[in-house]
Amino acid sequence: MQNELDNMVVLEVFDKIRRFGEPYQEGHRLDGIIASSDFDGYTVVLSGSGVTLQLNFHQSYEFDYSSEKLKTQFMDKIDYIHRHYNDRE
Repeated sequence: MQNELDNMVVLEVFDKIRRFGEPYQEGHRLDGIIASSDFDGYTVVLSGSGVTLQLNFHQSYEFDYSSEKLKTQFMDKIDYIHRHYNDRE
């Protein structure tokens, strides 16, 4: 079974949302994606567009979504943030 998720991309996007996003509840929000983590940072969560992605300490992950279309839209936003927030400070 092939891993459908690049964990390094998820961690980079998490960092970009924290750096470039606005404070939002218990995390930060950028382009409709909210990034948060548990108190020790071992679990990071990206959520938005009806999808939640939880990345755990040992690189395991869990998606929660109601339709494949929502997941695709969410992953498109993740990809956009990954590609377009590189040169900003």
